[in-house]
Amino acid sequence: MNVPSEKLKFVNAVIPVADAFDTATQSDFINMENYRKCTFIIATGASAAADGVITVQAGVSNAACATAIVFKYRTQIGAIPPAALSDVPGALTAAGVGGFVMTQSKGGGLYIIEVDAAVVAAGITNGDHCAITITEDSNVPQTACVLAILSEPRYPQDVLATAID
Repeated sequence: MNVPSEKLKFVNAVIPVADAFDTATQSDFINMENYRKCTFIIATGASAAADGVITVQAGVSNAACATAIVFKYRTQIGAIPPAALSDVPGALTAAGVGGFVMTQSKGGGLYIIEVDAAVVAAGITNGDHCAITITEDSNVPQTACVLAILSEPRYPQDVLATAID
């Protein structure tokens, strides 16, 4: 039987809050030791003029993730849900260590950030942890949350190993 919870590990990396991205917010550090891929999903709610910069960092432990790394992303912001085309993702795009800028004033958007364990390991010696940072250009409230989805477990099992040690 194909059970998603046996193939994917879900982590609430930034809990939903009204001012989630207050100047600079870094997610929980995600331990990729037992996984090959991590996908961060940023879901925005009602939006003002917020247009933060999204970056990804690598680290060697749950104490810090500070080394900026390259990553790939796509957006799902064609329209405000439930409008037509609001569920259509954009093309997978490469982002450098400087990240990319969120689309201003787009409520109900999704930002899909793809992180590969090999890139984390290449970014810093012995790197196996990653985090995402959203840095606002101003202190404009942004209702949002970040969900981390780990996939391709190295050792599949009925209950997947923790990713937030």
